[in-house]
Amino acid sequence: MNRRVATAVTMGVREFRRTPVLLALLAFLPAYIIGAFVLLVPDVDVPATIDGTTVTVPMADFAAAFMTPVTVAILSGIVGLFLVQTSQAADDRLRLAGYSATDLVVSRVGTLALGTAVVAAASVLVAVLVFTPESILPFVAATLLVGLTYGILGVVVGIVLGRLGGVYVMLFAPMVDVLMFQNPLATDAPKWTRLLPSHYATNALFDAAFTSGVDAWDFGGAVAYAAVLLAIGVLVFYRATDVE
Repeated sequence: MNRRVATAVTMGVREFRRTPVLLALLAFLPAYIIGAFVLLVPDVDVPATIDGTTVTVPMADFAAAFMTPVTVAILSGIVGLFLVQTSQAADDRLRLAGYSATDLVVSRVGTLALGTAVVAAASVLVAVLVFTPESILPFVAATLLVGLTYGILGVVVGIVLGRLGGVYVMLFAPMVDVLMFQNPLATDAPKWTRLLPSHYATNALFDAAFTSGVDAWDFGGAVAYAAVLLAIGVLVFYRATDVE
């Protein structure tokens, strides 16, 4: 990372620090969402379909694992949204200071990755206080992929819809995606739900949480999905900043 990019990332982090609502969400929401669901669910075992196989797991363990991608998706999407909103004035100043398009794009991607890592770390920390995933490193990696995917979506949605409309979308989209269509307790989802942002990453996450094996195809699909979204996000961000 060159000095210009490092400076821009530092400026982006400072902008986040000046947004009390975002900091409050990052500190409070993981414990609230994951912890509340764990406390509210009954103390029973439930059958869950993981990678085509039915396994029986404690409901509290399932709730902790299941709400982790929901929490990360919501928070990462909001981080991406706020990144766009808070960086616009700074990007104008950086362009005047001689920053290139590449410098700006790399710095914003770096800031988004840093924010996503913080969100994922906070959510995983709360989850592992309740249960121990069968494969912890793949669990963390899958959580990061969920966060990166929705963080990039937050950037695109923030540019296209603005702050107010973007917040509504980034609050409800993860709930529809993960809660309704990626739920291992539900019946078979329609095939088109494989196109939803969290499909491959949540499959990998549930594998890592409750089975000893990890499907490389799910990880590959999640990485490919995030890479395609990143390419789209870079193009949208570049056009929005109007850098020549």
